Amino acid sequence: GTLLNKISDKEWNVQIGIIKMKIKTADLEYIQPEKPKKQRIITSVHSSGSPAKSELDLRGERYEDALQKVDKYLDEALLAGYPQVAIIHGKGTGALRTGVTEYLKNHRMVKSIRFGAAAEGGNGVTIVEFK
Repeated sequence: GTLLNKISDKEWNVQIGIIKMKIKTADLEYIQPEKPKKQRIITSVHSSGSPAKSELDLRGERYEDALQKVDKYLDEALLAGYPQVAIIHGKGTGALRTGVTEYLKNHRMVKSIRFGAAAEGGNGVTIVEFK
């Protein structure tokens, strides 16, 4: 426990965990304080083995599946150090494009998004620039 204060020559207030109690001086025994142990923090990053590509093709994917793939892909692209990537969602009805762009607008690591130029795939591709 820890000595809190001396009540008299014969008694001390002692705290053991969350319990406080009076202990006779004769019952106390001095021990060396424990040296603080060094804390080791081990961090590991697991890769799928293949480096991230500079584009993700979502054509034909369902909305929920596509968002999961986008989330995972953004993490991989950031770890790979890409300054920008392309997400291919296709033109279609625009539902996938809208969902992906809304998701990207709220992503903390996305600096800006834009539709691709004509040579990049037009509005069937979203170009993502990272912070």
